[in-house]
Amino acid sequence: MLVSRAGFIRGLIATTALPLTARAAPGQIDSAGAFHAEGITGNTMPWSAAPEVGGQSPLRFAVIGDNTGLARPGVFDQAMRQVSWLQPDFILSVGDLIEGYTDDRAMIAAQWDAVEKSIGKAGVPFIHTPGNHDMNNAETAAAWAQRRGPGYYAFRYKGALFVILNTEDPYTPMADKEAKQMYSMVDLMAKDPDKADRIIVDYMNQAKEKGANMTRTSGYADADKVNISDKQLAFVRDTLARHPNPTWTFVVLHKPAWKMASPAFARIQAMLGQRNYTVFAGHTHYFTHEVLDGHDLINMGTTGGIRQQDGPGTMDHTMLVTMSQQGPSYANTRFSGLMDVAGQTGQLHLY
Repeated sequence: MLVSRAGFIRGLIATTALPLTARAAPGQIDSAGAFHAEGITGNTMPWSAAPEVGGQSPLRFAVIGDNTGLARPGVFDQAMRQVSWLQPDFILSVGDLIEGYTDDRAMIAAQWDAVEKSIGKAGVPFIHTPGNHDMNNAETAAAWAQRRGPGYYAFRYKGALFVILNTEDPYTPMADKEAKQMYSMVDLMAKDPDKADRIIVDYMNQAKEKGANMTRTSGYADADKVNISDKQLAFVRDTLARHPNPTWTFVVLHKPAWKMASPAFARIQAMLGQRNYTVFAGHTHYFTHEVLDGHDLINMGTTGGIRQQDGPGTMDHTMLVTMSQQGPSYANTRFSGLMDVAGQTGQLHLY
């Protein structure tokens, strides 16, 4: 007997019981445009500010890719100014904003302070998703909890449901040797970005000749692990059950789990079923767009992070999403083409 892919996923989710979380009767999305968050238990919020009540204006938000690892100087900072020219309701990050992979609390704080200063230049709310550079050991996880709150949560806004996932649940540490190597390149990138980029390109070429992935050949293979706990899966299940009929569902996670043979994400896909949804991810530093069973799966490129392969998907860009009665429309815009009234981008180190 042949089993369809959808049938396989439905069977997979049915085989494993999940822990119970608090349930509520299915609710209707507030069509007036108010912002409602779920999964927040304390006073720390994973956004810079809540989006304003939208009234009758359509939902419009900008998605950005990874700033790190090895942030090219000035790219993320100026990108925040550029996105501000678009005036979205909010900016949605797919994660990897700090370099992380250190237990130095002062360094972690300084990295977040710099990111938050740049975010302030956007002038619109900024909504966070944790990446492996943001959350990778006890100290970075503690810093996230202190500054951002939960690692996964959901919110409703202007008729849509957003489910923010944490692919570092639990986090995966990096060996000290690899972390030191990474920081030697972080320091070089800050001092001489052109030299750092030449070294990266040479390394990419060597890896290509060996037929290997850049991250896997450098001892970073564990960074590609997708970790989504049963508790988080239960939260997703119950959130979707409470909100069966949003105008659209947007799922955001750092690692493109659909590319990484993740059983947990397969179960989430089964939970999503036939509702209208789009998935956004980052991590690979390479833009791709796939359509699976009629759903858009979008792997963002970078907003400052280094290239990891050559090709048309290596780009610094933002995805401007606008909702209409027909569903979302996507304006994929390179920062090299997003200019001010004087025809300037203000960028120096773009892909």
